[in-house]
Amino acid sequence: MIRITREQIVYRLDNENATVATINSGDTVLFETFDARTGTITSEHHLLDKPHPKGANPATGPIAIRGAEPGDSLCVHIEDIELADYGFLAVKRGEGLLAHMANEFATRIVNVNDGIVEFGRRLRFPTQPMVGVIGTTPVGTGVSTSFAGTHGGNMDNKYVTTGSRIYLPVSVPGAGLALGDVHGAMGDGEITFIGLEICAAVTVRVELCKGDSLRRPIIETDEYWITTGDHTDLASAVRMAAEEMVQLMQERMNLSFEEAYMLMSAVVDVQICQCCEPGEFPVTTRAVISKELMQ
Repeated sequence: MIRITREQIVYRLDNENATVATINSGDTVLFETFDARTGTITSEHHLLDKPHPKGANPATGPIAIRGAEPGDSLCVHIEDIELADYGFLAVKRGEGLLAHMANEFATRIVNVNDGIVEFGRRLRFPTQPMVGVIGTTPVGTGVSTSFAGTHGGNMDNKYVTTGSRIYLPVSVPGAGLALGDVHGAMGDGEITFIGLEICAAVTVRVELCKGDSLRRPIIETDEYWITTGDHTDLASAVRMAAEEMVQLMQERMNLSFEEAYMLMSAVVDVQICQCCEPGEFPVTTRAVISKELMQ
């Protein structure tokens, strides 16, 4: 197994980033990841009242995959997500979906033991580990790890979890894969901007799919196929995920557009992943269909 330490991080997915390792298709890689604030929040006195000097959502990597070329894709198998023993939740004054009600900064350090989050003395809830940022390197000037796009990035999609397979387009030689911003739990919408932010160790197996080009990331679980969308406008983000799904259904189920479109209203769920400040910060979305139907 190849280990990439959390000291090897980037805040942009950019072709100018130095590759930290080169692997073969089929290799297993352990990514050690920081939380969204690079490990700087260790006390409830540490508030999110100042921006981190380098940015948010650091991603560990990037790594290159031998033989990966534009027009290929990667299949990243999420084999395990091991969480640290504590993380944090927070409120930022004047930010998030309820910005008009958020009048104070606040931080809560939470312990994580045996898959249970301890929120205060009495409240407990189970962890739901997921990878917030996972992506390949895009063409051009690069993209901050705070944003999503056709390359993946900060999708904040809770289906990016143990047992899932994440298909990502390759846009530059080597692919430039990086991941980070693990959440111990995150409700759909992540309405404060901040899930349960936590350091982690993510084990993945990476396969190169030669000639299998993709328009956008696709997620596969044992039960579902999931397409993705992102846009500052909520309706546009929903439409993007739906467009990807209707095309996937046409390709996989040999349907006409009209057949796939009418079927979507009966069997496809369109869901919000992140909706912190629609209109100002990109909304991320997904469309979900049962694999049983796709077969």
